[in-house]
Amino acid sequence: MKELLVILAQLDTLLKGGESIALATVVHVDGSAYRRPGARMLIDSQGNWWGGISGGCLEGDLLKKAQLAMFQQSIKRITYDTREDDPFQLGVGLGCQGLIEIVIDPIRVNIERVKDSLERQINSGLPGFMRSQWVEDVLHISQIEQSVAAWDEGQQVFTEYLPARTRIWVVGNQFDASSLIELCLNLAWEVHWVGNTSKMRKDLQVRVAACYEWDGVSGLKSSDCLVLMTHDFDRDVQFLNQYVSHQTIQYLGILGPAKRFERLQKQLSCQLVSDISSPVGLDVGAEGPEEIAIAVVAEILAVQNNRDGQRLKYRTKTIH
Repeated sequence: MKELLVILAQLDTLLKGGESIALATVVHVDGSAYRRPGARMLIDSQGNWWGGISGGCLEGDLLKKAQLAMFQQSIKRITYDTREDDPFQLGVGLGCQGLIEIVIDPIRVNIERVKDSLERQINSGLPGFMRSQWVEDVLHISQIEQSVAAWDEGQQVFTEYLPARTRIWVVGNQFDASSLIELCLNLAWEVHWVGNTSKMRKDLQVRVAACYEWDGVSGLKSSDCLVLMTHDFDRDVQFLNQYVSHQTIQYLGILGPAKRFERLQKQLSCQLVSDISSPVGLDVGAEGPEEIAIAVVAEILAVQNNRDGQRLKYRTKTIH
């Protein structure tokens, strides 16, 4: 999500100017690859680029092909195949062992359509699918709620899944809350901060989506993530009774040991309907606010992606 937001922000600037630009999109992957379908790379006429379509091994060659597409003002369809040890194939020996198909689109009106559709989907706050079809050099885009991510090469149709931007509520004023907020902002998550606003770090206040006093929370959704880091037992009880007791939350984490959580449950006005992580975070031996923040974010990602948080070397299924 962060990379996509960076590309969209850069498009705001580039589309106002008159120079040529191109947008490369990964539409299909077979086998192992660093990036998945939907990864994008924005290129301007000066050779600057944002985003990426690999781990850095293919970008240099793609940059040349994008410049040719801009010069000719025609869409290019590129395939990189690193599955076989072909000495003439770019990327051989890099270890990816996969095939990647990419569409390079230098048509300005097409890029404007992509930008508008992506922004509309992101701003909706909901997950969805975007269907892109190239008919010669014309791009047709539609947004649909239910579909299957796929690439139809014959029809030149790319259907991609766009997850909702993660929205997290961090409750607390201590330095561990600030560390969690900084990490979430670095991931381009939408952060809502709850606490004593007069004690919140000013540099973080201007970067989060909103700040709330303890009793001023509004707009909590079932798709949100919520982490209580108040270090105040009575405050946690009051907050949960007031805002969460009758609402399902995608992820609810409460800082503190298991015994504290057992005590807390006895003080609630009713049983919480959400699954609760307390102690909060994955078991990685985290120590200190920065490591704890990593453990919390890792657990949220595991919940969102329906994973168990084990080491990838023990996974028997495909990674993606």
